[in-house]
Amino acid sequence: MILITGANGHLGSATIEFLLKKNPETPIRALVRTEEKGTAFKEKGVDIAIGDYFNYDSLLAALQGIDTLLLVSSSSITGRYEQHANVIKAAKASGIRHIVYTSVLKSSPESKFSAGIDHVKTEAEVKASGISYTIMGNTYYADFLPMLLGDFKETGTIYYSSGDARVNFATRNDMAEANAVVLSNPSAHQNKVYNITASAAYTFKDIATMLSDIVNKPIQYVEIPLEDLKNGMLQHGLPEDVAVMMTSIAETMKAGEFDYADDTLETLIGHKPLDLKDFLKTVYSPPALT
Repeated sequence: MILITGANGHLGSATIEFLLKKNPETPIRALVRTEEKGTAFKEKGVDIAIGDYFNYDSLLAALQGIDTLLLVSSSSITGRYEQHANVIKAAKASGIRHIVYTSVLKSSPESKFSAGIDHVKTEAEVKASGISYTIMGNTYYADFLPMLLGDFKETGTIYYSSGDARVNFATRNDMAEANAVVLSNPSAHQNKVYNITASAAYTFKDIATMLSDIVNKPIQYVEIPLEDLKNGMLQHGLPEDVAVMMTSIAETMKAGEFDYADDTLETLIGHKPLDLKDFLKTVYSPPALT
């Protein structure tokens, strides 16, 4: 049986959907916070377990009878590594045979990404556990890009702080499909670290050009200082810790940490990942006339 943590999140729930399509006979358990949040899964024949990363006893109960674990990284800004370590400890105690962990592309202790060290420490914890593993080093989610683009359709301008660096954006849907492939046959991916990226990386100037074509009006990219980016988020009411993390993402992009592309994702899922321009078309293309 496979346990999917973070099952109510976009990545976890999409992974379950792909597993149900690819291996409908494979038993799946979803870790959810409440019985209510598990209703939709139960209707699809998915077992549910109630718990969370901080509740060790709930993790032990959820892991009973599980062979393979998908540990979706926590979205918490504080205590992320501690949550992951709790899951790994419970996995060892429960005799889990394989852990798939959703990390970040080319994790490094020198990364400018404020959450990066949590991924580095978690990867080390997974490798030290003695359990067979697969690390999914995910690039930046294309799904989050619209949040960074702001109201460019009204202003004609994207204001951001990524410099001239290229950034790789891949969709959560493609990442979820890759998760399902690995979870369906973990022995074929034993002790592997994968860089999960789309086929090409783009600068924000490239993105502005794409959007100009899509919305049929000139869009420009204007570089702003990181401090201005952070202050703008604070002025819009984001909490300090969120603004710091979001600013660190821009700094990470500017440093070229997401300037990478290979064919690992394509090889895993058996088709080309969705290109960024095609993704942006799904978000910003005018509705078709009927």
